[in-house]
Amino acid sequence: MKTTEAEKTARDLFGEGEHIATGVDGSMDLDERLQMMLFYSNASAYSCPFLVGSRLRFDLNAAYRESKLEATAAVPLWSEDIGAVTSSESELDIELEHTMQRIPSSFMTMGELFLAWRAAIRSKVLFLDRPLSGTFSSLSRDSRNLLKRGRIGLIEWSKSESSNVSPLDIFLGVNIGSPSMVVPKRRRFLHLAIIKDIIPGPKSLTEIAKDIGVREEDARKAASLIDALDTRFGNRLLMSSSSSNYELERDVGTYWDRISALAEAYAGSVFAGKSHPLAIDGERYLSVLDVNTVSLFLLLMLCERARERRAIVVGIAKDTTATDITRAVLPFATSSKRVTLASPAPSLKNDRAFLSILSSENQGIANPWRTLGYDSAYSTIVKIGDVFVSARKYVSREQAFVRSFFQLRALKSDPNVRSQVFLFDRTFDRRFDAGSVQGFEVKERSGPTVINAYLETGDANPISNLILHILSLNDNPEVFEAFGHNQLLYLADKAVKAEVRLLKDSLRGVADLRVGGASRRRKIFGLITSYRQQRTEAEHARMR
Repeated sequence: MKTTEAEKTARDLFGEGEHIATGVDGSMDLDERLQMMLFYSNASAYSCPFLVGSRLRFDLNAAYRESKLEATAAVPLWSEDIGAVTSSESELDIELEHTMQRIPSSFMTMGELFLAWRAAIRSKVLFLDRPLSGTFSSLSRDSRNLLKRGRIGLIEWSKSESSNVSPLDIFLGVNIGSPSMVVPKRRRFLHLAIIKDIIPGPKSLTEIAKDIGVREEDARKAASLIDALDTRFGNRLLMSSSSSNYELERDVGTYWDRISALAEAYAGSVFAGKSHPLAIDGERYLSVLDVNTVSLFLLLMLCERARERRAIVVGIAKDTTATDITRAVLPFATSSKRVTLASPAPSLKNDRAFLSILSSENQGIANPWRTLGYDSAYSTIVKIGDVFVSARKYVSREQAFVRSFFQLRALKSDPNVRSQVFLFDRTFDRRFDAGSVQGFEVKERSGPTVINAYLETGDANPISNLILHILSLNDNPEVFEAFGHNQLLYLADKAVKAEVRLLKDSLRGVADLRVGGASRRRKIFGLITSYRQQRTEAEHARMR
């Protein structure tokens, strides 16, 4: 890594002077009091100043907790309502426990993304203790499942808030995303790419095909899907659909404004309001899918704000079990002659293990280092024989996020002992990444398709190098948990765990007073609780 070039990129991107870096982390827990489940989630942020000049300097000794960046939610639910919220009918204890974990996890994710979005107003560097690409993938899956299910609780909630968000807006927000996101041109996404292309104004199919770079015949086939969407959403999508003039209804192009307002309003009501975070009215609840759809919009809003403000969002994954490099990236890089291997790569089914061994056995690899950046779409590709195929039904959306593994430190006394290998990812940025996009054929279940994915080539990518340099200046070799990791995330992690413990103890007492008192007055405690729970309550009382 050439630090002088990284520091030049920082001056060009951020501008000289003092800026702010922020780390956001969250925690969660759950508790059962009689027949009521209590779900807790908390997110917090730590910041520090950094100076951009002839050198890049972070003042971690001046790190402080952001008092205005706090997101806490406590969600009470009767046990009988859990299935309605999680859309699950499981009765097995182990499956039910996993299902219940989804509720606090969803609010924790929302809290982290909401705080990061707010922090991006003034912070130039944002660290998240989660991979952006993995979060996007899981939230997108839940959002698509919400659309398939039909009943979108968010629409009902928005009506109670006098909002005019429509099912079409939700569909476009989930499938097209924010204004600056790249929509792939392949068959699965082509009709969405056409919709995005005609948002600025009407065009003929010939003009659309030329703009997007596809055959007019393919554009015509995709246009038939748009006609079907128009029918599905009550003829609210298209104003005109002739081959010489494809035009959207006037308010379709402002879908992202309404989606952003909905996400901000709902997240604000969860973390600052006084009403139940899931209640629509006295009898109905939002589902976890609704909550995760809002989180998807918050993630895209965060990426959009970072692009506009020339900030960097870095997602860090610690215990990833990814096999992207050994399964897809290295096979493609070697087959396309971008990388030459002196010997076959070891057949380790874990990229972190493979890279850790490679680093410790090759002292010529100096810390800090990172792997070449690659498109997050490679995580759903595998090479079988001489053919690249989708690891799942389809290859995930390309040109959305760029991933890379990194390692920051080695012990001076023993260079073979090194810090953990972690993964970081960032948003795809056309200004720096467009030149490294290459098309290649992948076989999906529906047939062969061309994936235009990013893979770092030639000169090292300036943004990825800057991120590695920033990461190397933000760990703490004096603390084991932050050695080779990140000091701001370490501080935020300790803060949120303490907050959740405090919140849990406080609300447990409130629940005992309210719910427990009512059940004892009505003499139903022994009827609604199991023997095991009664014994636990007695043991807890005896210990007190």
